[in-house]
Amino acid sequence: MSRLHKFDYRIKDNRKRNTLLVSICLLILIVVGIKLYKSYAKFEVESDSYEMINGTVVEPVNAVEYLSSIVDDNATTMFIDDTPDENIRYMGSNPNNYVKFNNELWRIIGVMNNVDGGEVSGDRASRVKLIRNESLGRFPYYDSCADENWTNSGDGTYICSKKRTDNNWTGSTINEILTTYYNNGTYAPYHGYMYINNKWVDYPTNEIDYTISGIRATAKKLIESATYYLGGYLLNNNSSIDTFYYQNMNCNTWYNAERKNNGTNNSLTWTGNLGLMYISDYGYATNGGSNDNKLLCSNYSIYSWSESEKSFCVNNDWIHRYSFPEWSIVPLADSNTHVASVSNAIANSTYHGFETRPVVYLKSTVKIIAGPNSDGSASKPYKLTI
Repeated sequence: MSRLHKFDYRIKDNRKRNTLLVSICLLILIVVGIKLYKSYAKFEVESDSYEMINGTVVEPVNAVEYLSSIVDDNATTMFIDDTPDENIRYMGSNPNNYVKFNNELWRIIGVMNNVDGGEVSGDRASRVKLIRNESLGRFPYYDSCADENWTNSGDGTYICSKKRTDNNWTGSTINEILTTYYNNGTYAPYHGYMYINNKWVDYPTNEIDYTISGIRATAKKLIESATYYLGGYLLNNNSSIDTFYYQNMNCNTWYNAERKNNGTNNSLTWTGNLGLMYISDYGYATNGGSNDNKLLCSNYSIYSWSESEKSFCVNNDWIHRYSFPEWSIVPLADSNTHVASVSNAIANSTYHGFETRPVVYLKSTVKIIAGPNSDGSASKPYKLTI
């Protein structure tokens, strides 16, 4: 049997030391990794980024509490409305209310109080309400034509012999499209009455594909399935409730109508993930450019804002993004033919293809990250986390 030399023992000792050194290094890496995980991974940030100041992660805070705390600091851009719910709203031509959501730019309408959540019915919590910065496209509120009334004229145009109107939100085309957007699906081709080449024409639409551009899983975790009101307005004043006559309605009367006057074709409420803005959301979003003008705008009927001498109401309203009409969720109450839109004309037939921007309510537990690199501006939007 051969003898072991001292050299052999040195090799074995070196191997033991190397193994021990590797083990210590691995232990250090594990400990550091756990600490980093606790500092970073506990913030499941929807925007996939973090706010750092001098190498330290900025602590996220409850979004409702944060936005409520800065009202006094931004008196020119945030205010508490005079409704019974005392909602906090952003106002002005371009406030810093941008947020990165669904890897897109959305904007904070405000903190809405007493919003019933679908997951915990009856909780009546305060929730942050967002609206998408860009329109998803121009869609009819309700598919404009039945197949049997849709014919090809032979010259590249189409004719609908009998257009359909229906303002029931639950079964509307626009609600189905938003549901497809939420579920990352595809929506089959449909009929639209679209504004093309400076005129309204019957138009066959293509399939809508949201398999890639729909609501991401991280964003869905932040959305509350909440209650939306479907109260409406009266198209004419052949009623004893003249305050609901849309040409005379200011912010407050719209707000009341949306919550009380459900009419004949809708239930008063609907619970879901994605909806559309109220006309009152649009009305409360202006500051008129000055305190005096803000008071004037709040007392004027929103319908009258299209008058040139009242243009300061529209020009200082950040929700007014498009000169083209944009759908709201507010239906006509005394028939099934119209829905209110954010445009120069409030009442519009449901077969028209108008701009569509979805809105969402966030869960009351959602947190916001605000700092030097996320100040709510378009270039540095707020970040959200759960």
